[in-house]
Formats: sequence, C-alpha cells, structure tokens
Amino acid sequence: MLWPPLSDYKYTSGRQATEDDINSGAAVFMLQIEGKSIGRPIDLLIPQYAVHIDQETGERSNVIVIQAEENDESQVIGAINIKTNEYLAALKYEFEFLGNLKQETE
Repeated sequence: MLWPPLSDYKYTSGRQATEDDINSGAAVFMLQIEGKSIGRPIDLLIPQYAVHIDQETGERSNVIVIQAEENDESQVIGAINIKTNEYLAALKYEFEFLGNLKQETE
C-alpha cells in the first residue's frame, strides 16, 4: 500500500483544537479539565507520516499525524490510520515520526 498525499488530510497545528476542528475531522481530541481547555500545541511538524506502535500488542499501523498537544502531564498525538481511516489518540512515545516526504512503502 502506498502512503496517501498529506494534502488529502485536514489538520490542526500551532494551537489548541476546538470542537469545530474535531467535527470537521481536523483534530481527534481536546485536552480539558472540567470543560476548560488545558492543551498547548507541541512543536511538531503537522501533518506528517508516522507509525503508531500499539503498546499492548506491538501492532504497527501507518498513520497521518493531524494534531499534537500537551499538558503538564502528557504529550498526546492525534492521527488517522491510513488503512482503516480510524482516528486515534495516543501518547507521543508510541509513534515513530517519518516527516512530510511522501513515503513509498508500507
């Protein structure tokens, strides 16, 4: 399977995600406590190609990173699985980041 062009994906970069971003498919999550946003954008190239490694099963999935935010406790990445088109949110250390140059192999 070839990786799709990054231009096919909406994303949120350089700011906190909003409900509108989530509803439009440009973000996966909002970091909140009691309805108050607590997320800060992470200085990470977005969008970009990456591999998500499931920490329980070791399964590797090719993804497009569309969001990256942090709070005082964690760094969270929002991504889309390119095989299933499912959205996922996981901790930053669960990803291998590949950059924005088109990947040619799975």
